[in-house]
Amino acid sequence: MSATTINNYSVELNQGPPGTPGTYAPLRPNQLQGRVRRIMFTYTAASDASGQNIALAKIPKGARLTQVNIAVSASTGSATLAFGLAGANGNGYIDDGNVFSGQSGSGITGADSIGAQVADSTTCIAAAAAHTSANTLITLITPTPSAYAASPAAEGVINISNSAWLYMTAKDVLLTMTVGTASLTTQIIQGYLDYVVD
Repeated sequence: MSATTINNYSVELNQGPPGTPGTYAPLRPNQLQGRVRRIMFTYTAASDASGQNIALAKIPKGARLTQVNIAVSASTGSATLAFGLAGANGNGYIDDGNVFSGQSGSGITGADSIGAQVADSTTCIAAAAAHTSANTLITLITPTPSAYAASPAAEGVINISNSAWLYMTAKDVLLTMTVGTASLTTQIIQGYLDYVVD
């Protein structure tokens, strides 16, 4: 039986072109043979008004989200729910960029930054929608091949709006749920999220 001829290599294999020495540089475990972790959450609504933001789970820095799933105990009626991310430190960013401050004589002040900052977003995982099916699992992020259609962002940049589930969190963030349009009553929102980490 003849051996399979390899004509090229994936980025993850970190190989040079065929016939050149392989580099095999180490990969982050959240890209290769990392552990999948699961966070489960339960929230009981109590007349939560439109505009309220609820923290459901804390996701650590360096996590690559693979799934977010929810189920609601009863129809939300005309009330909608959106899901997003917020910086766990409450500074308004899910990616701080490379921020420099307090460096006297450098011309850089606390308001200056180098690198992309990404603001909190209450809809980057799922836009506002009513959930009318009781006790039905709803997948908000699915690891599908279409996720690869978007050009990969730089390491540490969140781009979940493009179904880019491979991108990792740049810092500790909170999974948020935002009530919109009308109030919730006494629904119970349960769910879980899966992520790969070092």
